[in-house]
Amino acid sequence: RTEAVLLELLLRNAGQVLPRELIQQAVWGRDFGPDSNSLAVYVGYLRRKLESGGEPRLVHTVHGVGYRLGSP
Repeated sequence: RTEAVLLELLLRNAGQVLPRELIQQAVWGRDFGPDSNSLAVYVGYLRRKLESGGEPRLVHTVHGVGYRLGSP
């Protein structure tokens, strides 16, 4: 369920950089703070499923900001 909510949020905002805080609020209903790796873990789960078999990276990390879905 969490992965599906995260993917839906990224799809609805494809090409836009979504701040970590916004994603955490939308997916979990709260911001876990900068020391939590919960979001990174779930992004990793999505990447393994979406990018298996040598597919190009779809979920991009924007360091210090958040994540973006789209081409490089």
